[in-house]
Amino acid sequence: MRQAAHRTCGLIALIFVGALDCCSQYRVLPGNLDADGLPTTSARICLGAAGTNHCYTPPSEKYAFGLEPKAETIGTRAGHDLILFTATFSGGGSGDLTNLAILEERGGEFANLLPTVQLTNQSEYKLWNLPEISSFPILATADFVWDFDAMKASNYSEETHFARRRYKICVYIFDPQTRKYLQRIDFVTQKKYPGLDEADSIRVLDAERKAILAKLQPGPR
Repeated sequence: MRQAAHRTCGLIALIFVGALDCCSQYRVLPGNLDADGLPTTSARICLGAAGTNHCYTPPSEKYAFGLEPKAETIGTRAGHDLILFTATFSGGGSGDLTNLAILEERGGEFANLLPTVQLTNQSEYKLWNLPEISSFPILATADFVWDFDAMKASNYSEETHFARRRYKICVYIFDPQTRKYLQRIDFVTQKKYPGLDEADSIRVLDAERKAILAKLQPGPR
């Protein structure tokens, strides 16, 4: 069952079920679906009021990120909006995968400022405004970690898909020199947090915020 773990960024996201006008600058088009409601093509976000010549599509040779596309403006840079665009893949099982992109218009095309960031449905992400570190929104993510040794030791009874887990935390910060977001830190939590067997959504980042901030040092803005 697809959960709401990706909807915890603390900003209001716009959900599109068709090719709707988000604003005067861009439109979101969901992917094509098969008879079972599973995506066969990825969603797109396109510049302008019509046409599909200037669009961003999540790049992947394996997954069609065609479900639940969302777009929201999270800030501006050099007079252009920064747009968080997310879309999800599902193969019909208990898990799914969401692709995250932070987009900026450059020369009439969308440029993704993030490296590849893809999160399972047992994850959380947040956008934080930390002006002492960066004048741009900071992306923090937490995704569950499979402990394969623990799985074997418990004969696969304790490390089930939605059991309590440790989480890998990554933080992405805009770098003015490269004009892209770079991963600044990553670490695995010392404690385990409830998974979707116990909770409706994943709540890790607020609990780990103090540890995250301790690892971040003020950088160029």
